[in-house]
Amino acid sequence: MLRIGPSLLACRFQGALAAGEARLAMIPEKMRQLLPEVELDPSVISVLLCSSTVAFLVLKWMVKKLVQQKMWEARRNRVRALGQMEEAVQQFKQEALEVNRDVNCVTDFIQECVHLLQEVRTQREKGLLYGVPISIKDPIGYEGHVSTCGLGQYLGYPEREDSVLVKVLKKQGAIPFVKTNISQCLINYDCSNLIFGQTVNPLNHKKSPGGSSGGEGALIAGGGSVLGFGTDIGGSIRLPSSFCGLCGLKPTGNRLSGPVSYVQTVTGMVGPMARDVDSLALCMRALLCDDMFRLDPTVPPLPFNEAVYSSSTPLRIGYYDTDGYFLLPPCMRRAVHETRTLLQEVGHTLIPFVPPRIDYVMNELFMKGLFADGGAALLEKFELDTVDPNSCSQINCYRLPFLLKKILAFLTKPLFPRFSSYLNALCGVWSPKEFSELHAALMIYRREFLSGWRNLDLDVILCPVLGPAFTLGYPGRLIAAVSSTMLYNVLNFPAGVVPVTTVTEADEENLKHYTGHYGDPWDRRLRQAVEGAVGLPVAVQCVALPWQEELCLRFMKEVERLAQGQKKQTEENLQHGGAQADVHTEGQSDVQAQASRTTVQTNILMDVQRTLAQTDLVADVQTDVQKPGSQTDLLADVQLHGHPQSSGPDMQPGVQTQLTQPDTETQPCQPETQTQPSQPDVQTQLTQPEVQPDVQTQLTQPEVQPDVQTQPSQPDVQTQLTQPEVQPDVQTQPSQPDMQPDVQTQLTQPDIQPDVQTQPTQPDIEIQPTQPDVHTQPSQSDVQTQPDIETQPSHPDMQPDVPTA
Repeated sequence: MLRIGPSLLACRFQGALAAGEARLAMIPEKMRQLLPEVELDPSVISVLLCSSTVAFLVLKWMVKKLVQQKMWEARRNRVRALGQMEEAVQQFKQEALEVNRDVNCVTDFIQECVHLLQEVRTQREKGLLYGVPISIKDPIGYEGHVSTCGLGQYLGYPEREDSVLVKVLKKQGAIPFVKTNISQCLINYDCSNLIFGQTVNPLNHKKSPGGSSGGEGALIAGGGSVLGFGTDIGGSIRLPSSFCGLCGLKPTGNRLSGPVSYVQTVTGMVGPMARDVDSLALCMRALLCDDMFRLDPTVPPLPFNEAVYSSSTPLRIGYYDTDGYFLLPPCMRRAVHETRTLLQEVGHTLIPFVPPRIDYVMNELFMKGLFADGGAALLEKFELDTVDPNSCSQINCYRLPFLLKKILAFLTKPLFPRFSSYLNALCGVWSPKEFSELHAALMIYRREFLSGWRNLDLDVILCPVLGPAFTLGYPGRLIAAVSSTMLYNVLNFPAGVVPVTTVTEADEENLKHYTGHYGDPWDRRLRQAVEGAVGLPVAVQCVALPWQEELCLRFMKEVERLAQGQKKQTEENLQHGGAQADVHTEGQSDVQAQASRTTVQTNILMDVQRTLAQTDLVADVQTDVQKPGSQTDLLADVQLHGHPQSSGPDMQPGVQTQLTQPDTETQPCQPETQTQPSQPDVQTQLTQPEVQPDVQTQLTQPEVQPDVQTQPSQPDVQTQLTQPEVQPDVQTQPSQPDMQPDVQTQLTQPDIQPDVQTQPTQPDIEIQPTQPDVHTQPSQSDVQTQPDIETQPSHPDMQPDVPTA
């Protein structure tokens, strides 16, 4: 069956319209030639012309109506697919369904995953990703499923075969099970389109998850997936990772086979997203295999270099906190300086670095290279589609006539030079010669950047990334703010993002004095976009030279390890200080919250163990683990009491797994506390939803006993017991039910706070107090942690399906 693409269909339709208009103009002459002896009444000719015009307008209306009908059919198919997913959920990922109900991040359920799960069992060689559920971004091809790019005109054209990436993932034992939402036509870093609607940030529903791979970021951060794949042309992997508190890697262009087509000046690629760096390394280790090199000969045959990733040699690290074009918020610059200090303390060499001419790169290389045709190819895609409201300001700017852009650029240059240069860049290039000169200018800049890198003898670079998460609606109005990520697409360098801290009240106060580099409307808009982000993740960006993804991952792992160590040390110091001075308890709670707000770093293996718990795959994996030299590394750490071991050659280094108890379910809107006196030993069970990793609970009583302290093993939850006389049946609902990730909860006796509500049902935290004057530091045997509780944050205003405008 011949498949006609939407672009070809639009071109044929336009040609038919033009030909029809020409034929209408020739109607009177043709009729006189055919009927030379008949006198035609002019009114008859007018009626014929009007009726023909109406016919063409009706035809055009019918075509648009057909596109809208396809969009409605896609929505109905999505609802039906989600119903099928609900039927198969007992074998697969129930969390994905729950997260989607909350944040609207899934566009399609891959029904074949159930059959693929059975096929994986029969594989003789179990790959590195054996049994791992994988989510993929909408444009990544999967046989029998549509890649819409958020446009209705692409509906009805399912992929004929799997992409190379999907084929390799299946070979490695992975199970793709959902496709995730994107921004319309992948043109901004929000996540909204008219087919599937707006995706929101699972950490704060008023914030964007980033984009264009925002569906991946929201699903993984919400706990619905353990590993996902996005695409990156200007930061579409790194920005969702920054907004949602994840780790993401943008490899060198063509290191992995991907669906991204790009011009020479802007390199796009596909890359992984996960909650920890080890998961990214495991993914790259699995994909850089013979199957990848055989299926796509354009991918260089460079296997994963394990020696570079596991090296501990001190690094020479260049750093900067601003690129001179878009000044990022105070929290992002603070994150760079705190990370720099930690790296220096462990022996790395930190050297100031200044990236050259970012304004020139942003306008003359990135924007002009991406829109060399003046945006004509992009605007053509919207002739038969309605523009999403979050992209309207951006598309309207592209639609301005060439002459009007030039006039506005000239008039605004004295007051707003940055906006003037942006308009000039949108005009594109004038001739093929200028386009060739643009490519030459790109090569010259790359040599200039590399020269500065080599003069300082750098290994990697530490720099900021755009964040924290923007308020919904702002990303499409601040497209130029991506200069921090866009630079390394132009240079084609591998770059990754690692969360290191969170936004504090001090950061929010300093933001009030933010003016930016230019003090123009863009700077003021950026301040408005990041307001109200206390407790949200703050990340840094790690960069290496081309084809050195292993070194980039090694640097990211070092940053992750130091950031987590600093957080734990700060928690210990604050807890010790709180036991010495109880009069400052209320003030300390704010400081402790600042130290404890980081995203829980859960690795792939723990989620896989939960995923396969409902199927008989667990028995097969357990049998393989017991065999010497087994290739099954997905459940090995879980079987060995949740700690990584190095007993086998296939065990992945540095991957930590925690045992879970999936029989507890927590609704984050109603955290409850129930205390029951029992045995003299201290036993604490802390339940923390994956979406709310930074909840800090402090239990205080009027009489403080500084000798009793309990610090559980959960990295992001800190519990302080200061009174051995605990009320047995007190359940308290916190005063912040909107579930922000930095919620601080103080539970007191009912006689101190009369508004405490006592509910005896479903305790989330069970604490059995100890004898007085006992200082207890619980070990793994005394503390049972449940980090993987299924979470369904409430958001009554969320509408998964946005009707067509």
